[in-house]
Amino acid sequence: MEYLYCVYFCETFLFSVSVSGQNLYQDQISETKKKGQNVSFKCRITGQCRSNYIYWYQKKDGEPFTFRDNSGSSELTIQSVDESHSATYYCACYQSSGTHIFGSGTRLYVTDDPIKTPKLTVYPASEPEPNGKTTLLCLASGMFPDIVKISWKMKDKTGRTIEVPKGEEVQQRDERKTTSMIIIDKVKAVENNLICSVKHEGGNNEVETPQGKPISLALLFFSSPDSFQSMVSLNLASLAYTLMIVKSLVYCCGLAVLLQLRNKGSRPSSLYIY
Repeated sequence: MEYLYCVYFCETFLFSVSVSGQNLYQDQISETKKKGQNVSFKCRITGQCRSNYIYWYQKKDGEPFTFRDNSGSSELTIQSVDESHSATYYCACYQSSGTHIFGSGTRLYVTDDPIKTPKLTVYPASEPEPNGKTTLLCLASGMFPDIVKISWKMKDKTGRTIEVPKGEEVQQRDERKTTSMIIIDKVKAVENNLICSVKHEGGNNEVETPQGKPISLALLFFSSPDSFQSMVSLNLASLAYTLMIVKSLVYCCGLAVLLQLRNKGSRPSSLYIY
């Protein structure tokens, strides 16, 4: 009954739990196997799982989660795979509070198609906006499987490398194409070398952002080899401008409230806050 309870609810809560990055990590983002081969999925425990006991679930596109294994092992092995095993596999455990924690998942492809590493293209920074922000764009394309993890890093003048927070990053995934856009302070972009880092089953790759004169945001989206005339680019551009507009509105509203409070402070008021 406990397992059925999780299968019913975990599809709803999986995204928020796995994104929080607690306790469980699945370093394999995908596995590509031919029919008849064996495959293993691994799960690392870095937090407090109750008794360090691991469960495994299978999720196929358009279908509910299916309980796969309760042996408690941090490794799930499937012998002689076929097309029916194509799915995403998640490890999970219970916390002492009784809540479930899930890994990020590993996608299994059962196919004869060869693995192709992504082509990585990074574009120069855009001209800074009035708020001092600039936009950087990174494109991973032509890969199989089409699952990649893109992250941004900064390397300062001393050679120290740190990962850029994802607070102002937008990613859009299309068929065999993933685009990542990050909005960052102009000062940070100038003082540090920005690096686009891509993780893929076929291997990892990093490319530094080209240095030089900033280009316009419109040119940034429409000057790539693919012309960026797909909805992916349009969606990213819309999200970028929306984010900038929202932040500007919040700033203006905050300033207006402060001015109003200052003006009210110069004359008596019958309003009291307890």
